[in-house]
Amino acid sequence: MTEHETKLHERKHFWRDELLLILSMVIFVVVVYALDNALQPVFTPSALLLTGVFLALVPAGIWLVFFNLQDRAEPEPKGYVLAIFGLGALLGAAIGIPVVENLFRVSHWIYTSTIATILGGILVVGFTQEFLKYAAVRYSIYYTDEFDEPTDGVIYATAAGLGYATVLNIQFVVANGGVDLGAGVIRMAVVALAQATFSGITGYFLGRAKFESEPIWWMPLGITLAAVFNGLFNWLQGIVIRPTVTLSGASNNAWLGLVLAAVVALLTTGALLWLVRRNIKHLQATE
Repeated sequence: MTEHETKLHERKHFWRDELLLILSMVIFVVVVYALDNALQPVFTPSALLLTGVFLALVPAGIWLVFFNLQDRAEPEPKGYVLAIFGLGALLGAAIGIPVVENLFRVSHWIYTSTIATILGGILVVGFTQEFLKYAAVRYSIYYTDEFDEPTDGVIYATAAGLGYATVLNIQFVVANGGVDLGAGVIRMAVVALAQATFSGITGYFLGRAKFESEPIWWMPLGITLAAVFNGLFNWLQGIVIRPTVTLSGASNNAWLGLVLAAVVALLTTGALLWLVRRNIKHLQATE
């Protein structure tokens, strides 16, 4: 068994844990939602804010647990992974959110029409988020010896995506002075799943770029695909979770948004698994 074959076998732990991560996110939402409905806790404004911030951190914590499980099979430097997570969060807070909210003032116009939602979601929100997650990996760990196989692109890009998602969730909680725990935790899980999933696409392209002689348009194509999926997902999610008004009142479809995010994450993870395995087999054949 060659070195690449050994890595391919051991990386199966990573893909298994990615699937378990998605399932754990859904279980986390169900548990918090059920407890909120059963206990109906009453919070002071400060306690609600702190609880919301804590819940915003949980998806990243769940991912770190599964990363440590995978890490036993093939160790990755935890310091590097945490640094990429932090860099993704920092770029989101320092550049991503100010550009989207303050420079382009997206929240004022993005939902005014279907065209605005799709084009704004892709060209402004999608490209801003996906380029910054790409930059967090490309201009740091990418040049080190620790980025030593194609799957590493997905691992580190996912870390950057979850860092970005954590900042988005905290910003949402703080901007609203806290959130309703039931609906809020669903939104947090959706954001975490979406950001991690689309950054995984960029990570695949980064892995290919590192180990194969790809043309100059390769990485722009990867970022563009991730941005397009990002924007289309946000548009489709808006359709899915749109409240349904009946004679008995309005119903909240937030759960459908979570189902959509989980399905998209599962399908994307499966596609990336197939692509990475095919890529590694190609590398083996050319040795």
